Amino acid sequence: MSHSRPAAVLALLLATGFATAQSGPQLHTAFPPGGKAGEPVEVTFTGTGFAGEEQLLFSARGFTAERIGDAKPDPKADPKAKGQPVAVAKFKVTPPKEPGVYDVRVVGKGGLTNPRTFVVGALAEANEVEPNNDIGQAQKVALESTVNGVISAPTDVDYVGFKAKAGQNVVVACLTSSIDSRLSADILVSTLDGKALAANRNYRGGDAVLDFKVPADGEYLVRVAQFAYTTGGPDHFYRLSISTAPWVEAAFPPLYPTRATLFGRNLPGQGSEPFYRPDGRPFDTQLEFELKESDEKLLAPRRGTLAARYPVAPTAAMIDATATPSSGAPGLDSALALLSDGPRVLDNDKNGTPETAQALAPPCDVAGRIGKKNDRHWYTFEAKKGDVWTVEVFAERLGSQIDAFFLLTDEKGKVIVEQDDGLDTLSPNQFYTKSDDPGRYRFVAPADGKYRLLVSARDAGIQFGVREQYVLRIAKERPEFRLAVMPVTPHMPDAGTLARNGAALFTVFVFRTDGFAEPVTLEAKNLPPGVKCPQQTIPAGQTRGTLVLTADADAKDFEGFVTVTGTAGKLSSDARPFTVTWTPTGLQANQPPPNVPMLTRMDRGPGLALAVRGTAPFLLTVAETGAKVKAGDKFELTVKVARDAQFKDAVQVFSATPPFGPKPQGNNPAPAVATVAADKSEMKVSIDVPANTPPGTYALVLRGVAGAAPAKGGNNARPGPSYPTLPVTVVVEGKGK
Repeated sequence: MSHSRPAAVLALLLATGFATAQSGPQLHTAFPPGGKAGEPVEVTFTGTGFAGEEQLLFSARGFTAERIGDAKPDPKADPKAKGQPVAVAKFKVTPPKEPGVYDVRVVGKGGLTNPRTFVVGALAEANEVEPNNDIGQAQKVALESTVNGVISAPTDVDYVGFKAKAGQNVVVACLTSSIDSRLSADILVSTLDGKALAANRNYRGGDAVLDFKVPADGEYLVRVAQFAYTTGGPDHFYRLSISTAPWVEAAFPPLYPTRATLFGRNLPGQGSEPFYRPDGRPFDTQLEFELKESDEKLLAPRRGTLAARYPVAPTAAMIDATATPSSGAPGLDSALALLSDGPRVLDNDKNGTPETAQALAPPCDVAGRIGKKNDRHWYTFEAKKGDVWTVEVFAERLGSQIDAFFLLTDEKGKVIVEQDDGLDTLSPNQFYTKSDDPGRYRFVAPADGKYRLLVSARDAGIQFGVREQYVLRIAKERPEFRLAVMPVTPHMPDAGTLARNGAALFTVFVFRTDGFAEPVTLEAKNLPPGVKCPQQTIPAGQTRGTLVLTADADAKDFEGFVTVTGTAGKLSSDARPFTVTWTPTGLQANQPPPNVPMLTRMDRGPGLALAVRGTAPFLLTVAETGAKVKAGDKFELTVKVARDAQFKDAVQVFSATPPFGPKPQGNNPAPAVATVAADKSEMKVSIDVPANTPPGTYALVLRGVAGAAPAKGGNNARPGPSYPTLPVTVVVEGKGK
């Protein structure tokens, strides 16, 4: 993958993003964050900007939701807290009859919120009951139960007690980061007299999973806490499951379609490839099953798609993969199977030296794993002078925790390249794509002969086991692209709310591989009546663009999903929707984003979530459709503001497209391009083009932002109504004087 945008452009992205903050509602928590399949559960939704008539939008059909009263201010909220007042809305939710992992959003008069994870489970459900902070206060539940709880303060500790029989193997799983929680769980199982039997943390992210063999009939305790007692609060929720049901650690090989073996806990048998739990017991296995295209448990895998049940970070946003089936057992949702086109090969695990290298015949996908300490795998293949191959290793992006690398040498051992972490990122904060996986490498054979590849991990001395899998891909070049689309706000949970007689702006990221540099034309499908997607193009070579949707004055209320597609000649790709999960701690909506990666994940559902609500108080347009300019110069545009009868404010105009617009000073946000006074409806604006802007064709979007009074009960102003213009084509031709 190759990106040529200069660092200055990325720096501008940080600053210009501030002006794009949305004024719509946000969803903080949904509690409990799940329920039992087919059984009603009362769920409390906490957030800001709830404006009445709230409904729920789930990422799949099969849910019913009945509102229990209108949204009200949270009685526990601090009235002196900065920002918007916190509100709660309650619903009686009936989940579908099949277990699964879904997204839920709140939609009301104020618009659509960001998503939160909602799990439909198979076990009995209970919510934690305080006080449960000591052994004698442990909440009693039956085995085969799920407890939903919150670590409400850094020093909060929750105890759960259950009875089990000698010889049972009990799996305790505490889900946190995989369900959008900020909790880093630390769990401990003990006897009533305090003897520790098993403990875990950092299973994957903030989740914790353990299992133990019950030593005798009796009662046992699970202790849940935040690791190191550093943080706590309503956003530190968890789902604690205590069960003797199977738990799947991994399916090998992580390829689709192929035959695979499950490894885990409470599975039917013991395999010939032993992998061990932390306490030294071998993992169980399940005999091979075939992953085939007709398997209904797979999530419609096909080339160009990424289907997963667990949170997918931007690092994995460009791969084609699917969640593999787990025969009804939880656990495997944390891994992906890479969609494979060519021959599929298994590492023979006898290739630890260059002399014993495993022979390959590219193109092929090789599945391996760092199964033991300091594992190293050598491969060899033949190539003719001038042959071109792409070499890539997938590990972190498939759910592995290893820091993989590869080394390419000639037959005599002369190093051609050592490829480590991918260096590219499409955004410094909002959509941080830098990965621990080695960057994709274009290999041009310098001579006829044999070549060797070493695949291992920088941390192979401490990070190894059944889950530490990888796929080595040696393939012919295939110039193509993948798209990701998300709300434009770079540092806050946001959503697509479209006002009648207005417009909504989204950011589109483009992954370009193997030299693909063509312009990409965007369109939106499945649009409701009255919503339009004017033709828009991401220019050649650019990795970031915008998408503007508009709504007619008579468009009806709508909440649902639309499909955003990019085309370039015969190539086509549906955009994968993403959302920022949490606002950085202590940051207000009217502050610029910090220069750190945001926690961002892929949305669940059939496309980009969208709601049509309300009417825009003003509409910002540009009289010109295009401009030509030299780098370092300026150009003028005519902006027009059409206000409704009730809207009397001035409108600030910002550039929503780096690198255009005024340069920020220090760590301050970029200033407005201009302000259209309250008594004006039109003015000329001057747009700066930085001297280091590469020549090319750009799509400039301006954004109008109105001021807003402080939210009731809050000290900080909410971001005012904000609406984008349609894109203006700007051609940059070399450098000016």
